[in-house]
Amino acid sequence: MPDSLPHLRGESALADGGIALRLFVPADFALFAGHFPGLPLLPGVAQIHWAARLGAARFSISDGFSRLLNIKFQKPVLPDSEMELLLHWDAPRRQLAFAYTSAFGCHASGKLEFAATPAGL
Repeated sequence: MPDSLPHLRGESALADGGIALRLFVPADFALFAGHFPGLPLLPGVAQIHWAARLGAARFSISDGFSRLLNIKFQKPVLPDSEMELLLHWDAPRRQLAFAYTSAFGCHASGKLEFAATPAGL
């Protein structure tokens, strides 16, 4: 998968400690190619990758990805989509909750768990 990220159109801190990112996914984005011919959809793996990368950068998560929890893909992300990515870091559980939303509703949501680095390593 190309290491492409969506266009960031804005970022704001939420009152509950989370972060909201305004994203745009242009029609010529490479990840739409071949998924699927005639009806391009953003692959779910790209959405998970983006949440992990963007969340790790904003919450200084340095541990490795461990597992996916409660992943749901509710609405497809189409070319030229503008959406918001909501991120919340639960440090004690080492879980990053994410939700992609737009005027059309929730596109995807779930949690990514990161493995704690063992002491002394």
